[in-house]
Parts: sequence; C-alpha cells; structure tokens
Amino acid sequence: MSTINFAAREINCKIVYYGPGMSGKTTNLKHVFSKVPAQLRGEMVSLATEDERTLFFDFLPLDLGSVQGFKTRFHLYTVPGQVFYNASRKLILRGVDGIVFVADSAPNRLRANAESMRNLRENLAEHGIDVRDVPIVLQVNKRDIEGALPTDMIRAVIDPKKELTLFEATAHNGGGVFETLKSVSRLVLDRLAQNK
Repeated sequence: MSTINFAAREINCKIVYYGPGMSGKTTNLKHVFSKVPAQLRGEMVSLATEDERTLFFDFLPLDLGSVQGFKTRFHLYTVPGQVFYNASRKLILRGVDGIVFVADSAPNRLRANAESMRNLRENLAEHGIDVRDVPIVLQVNKRDIEGALPTDMIRAVIDPKKELTLFEATAHNGGGVFETLKSVSRLVLDRLAQNK
C-alpha cells in the first residue's frame, strides 16, 4: 500500500521483484540502479544474513508523471529466491503496490517458476491480498541462454489464463529491464489514480 509524504508532496510506492532463486531479480535491480541518475535515487541497500540477501533502493522517475500533483517515488525490493526463506518473502510483500515476477527460461527451472508463483499467491493471501488485486507483470528472463524454453510454455505454467503482461528479458545486459519496470510502474500509478 502506497504511503503519502505530504511535506515532500510525494507518493511512495513499493515494487517487489519476486521469483525463483537465480532467475535475475537482483540483476534487474542492479541494472536499474546503474542507469538511474544518482540525484534521482537513493543508495542500494543489501540486507544480508549468513544465508540470504535482500536488495532495495528507491528512485524518483521523471517521465512517469504525477498523481494529483504528487511526485511518485518507487521503492524497489527483491525477495530471497529460495522458498525456505519464506518468512522474509512474506515480510517484504507487506505493503506491496506492484510485483515483477521474474521467471527463469532455463529448461530445468520450469518447476521452480511454478513453485515460486504458487508461493507468491499463498503469501499474498496471508496478507489478505487477492493476486488479482495487485498489479503484476511477468518477466521471462534469460532469453539468450542455450535451450531457453518457449515463453508460451513458461506462461502456461505461471499464467495459464494469460492475465499478466509479459516481457522477455536478458537482464544481464539490460534487455527488457526498463520496459518491465515502466509497465509495472504505470499499472501501479493507474491503480493509484483510480483510488484517489
């Protein structure tokens, strides 16, 4: 749920990158961080324990407009990829405004993609959120690897009803990263405009 800072005339929105381990969530955030001008972003913070890591930072985009005269500031988070860090995943989802589900194109990761989407649905439900009530964009990453599964096959497992906007990506070189982020950001802003 977005928060409003009346003094700064800003609406703060939380976008979470969710998906299986090693799918490219951190790579997406690092690419965005490297391309956003320093004066428009905060520092990247890594919350690392012995076994897990979460990255986050915030930025103030210039080209996405405002909502009723308020600038929008986006806070981007990753979740730990491994399901056994589920408590951290749940905590990071608290107050989420939009989600980028990062799927892995590797043939041996199809089941991990499906399990991670099931886990996302369960964790949102525990927060009292129906998966249809939060903007979610599907990013199928690692499209350049040898033997990459067809996007239709990945979508059939993750989004069989084809409800999510899908982007193909190669996050390691930035391909599809900003397109995905702009899409989920626009969905979040559209939802905010409807609720104001």
